[in-house]
Amino acid sequence: MRTLATILGIVTVLLAGVCSAKEAAVQKEERCAIAAEGPELTAEITKLTGRAPYYQVYDIHGAPIEVIENIYLAQEFNIGPQAAALLGDKQVTLLVGGMAGPKMMDVLEEKNIRFVYRKGVVADVVKELKAE
Repeated sequence: MRTLATILGIVTVLLAGVCSAKEAAVQKEERCAIAAEGPELTAEITKLTGRAPYYQVYDIHGAPIEVIENIYLAQEFNIGPQAAALLGDKQVTLLVGGMAGPKMMDVLEEKNIRFVYRKGVVADVVKELKAE
């Protein structure tokens, strides 16, 4: 059973997700990872962030840094938390994606990675990062 603090933390993160990716990224000079269905700019943002096949990483100006393949997809359990730890190891400080489970959210919080819920395509987020 999840604690009330964990549930409130998830709700807070989801409510915080109404801010733009640009507003979230500017707060710390961040590296933004976008949970994506593919490695291309036209890829859809995944519905389940932990099960994203790829994480496209950009700087806060929208310049591409790298594309990380989710090597944990073949596992049966704990895909999201392990993917979050991998992103933390890559110095990602902002993650944009679809829904994220409570275990993944715990690891994101532990690694000081902010989460912003989004739907759409990667190009929309990159365009937002490039905008002033």
